[in-house]
Amino acid sequence: MTIRTFIFCDICNPQGIRTIEYRRSPREVDRNGRRISDGRSWLEGNLSNAIDEGWIANPNNQHICPACQKD
Repeated sequence: MTIRTFIFCDICNPQGIRTIEYRRSPREVDRNGRRISDGRSWLEGNLSNAIDEGWIANPNNQHICPACQKD
């Protein structure tokens, strides 16, 4: 049995919503781990994977996706 870990952006996806049907866009220009339906960000992996992808964890232990860092 495998345990899967997900990181959710605390700014654009504070409820931790992940819908498998809209998991990833097939186009390279779209952001990795972004849902097609509403732009809520999540990443499959642990915190070190998220940091490698450009996410940050602030001092309040909030995870912030690259797109929200630009805003």
